Amino acid sequence: MASTAGCAADPATAPAVGPRHLSHDAAERTYLLALPTGYDGRTPAPVVVDFHGFKASKETQEARSGMGRLGADRGFVVVTPDALGEPRRWNTPAAPEAADDFGFVAALLDDLGAHLCLDPGRVYAAGHSNGAEFAAALVCRQAPRFAGVAMVSSTSLATCPPGAAPATMAVHGTADPSVPYAGGVISGSTTRVPAATQVIDEYARRYACAPAVLRTVAGMGVERMRHTGCAGGAEVVLDTVVGGTHAWPSSPDALADRVDSPAGRSYQATAAILGFFAGH
Repeated sequence: MASTAGCAADPATAPAVGPRHLSHDAAERTYLLALPTGYDGRTPAPVVVDFHGFKASKETQEARSGMGRLGADRGFVVVTPDALGEPRRWNTPAAPEAADDFGFVAALLDDLGAHLCLDPGRVYAAGHSNGAEFAAALVCRQAPRFAGVAMVSSTSLATCPPGAAPATMAVHGTADPSVPYAGGVISGSTTRVPAATQVIDEYARRYACAPAVLRTVAGMGVERMRHTGCAGGAEVVLDTVVGGTHAWPSSPDALADRVDSPAGRSYQATAAILGFFAGH
């Protein structure tokens, strides 16, 4: 889990916000850091690590999600790291010949925990597309370090070991041309994925959630499927953005996407994710 050693540090020595570097596994890794408004170095703060998608970067992810800006306003430390490679891609399968991304995130959280006052029981991962796939794998590989995960535009299968059940949220558009909501082949690959609803049902089964499914409206054109009573007090939630494309909902990309739906352009996915994390 994240260290609380930083709670004894002088707030004046807290790492500077903005672009930062960390050496790991003979590579210079980079990330963006945002601190909560009014950070005092004594109150343990929750942490969100926000992962960009394939070919993207920490800067494009922050521009899309606004997680650093919105999270800081809501009391979160937000870390937005860069993957390696040309183009950048998170090493989700942990291929030994590729970057040690899982080790990098663990080292990054350890380093931040030594200098910042972090709450070890409220560490979360979020991501877009390939970053969502990586976030889902990360919280399971490093359970119980993470309390929850949010996946946007890639509803990835549950892989957590028995006894681990992080709170899980997915946001997926029904008109996503890259990772099909109804299941099928991922664009530009031969990899097939099951339907988002099927994946969420599998999470609920693995996490021993209550049989009843709560169906509500999370916003205009956004249908919420919620499983409660899961192991360890977790929840499993799917927000279906009707007509939504692969863009992060309400991001500049979504607003510029002529085929995106009104729901895809207006649904405040980041605010919903932060609210979900705050509840777990």
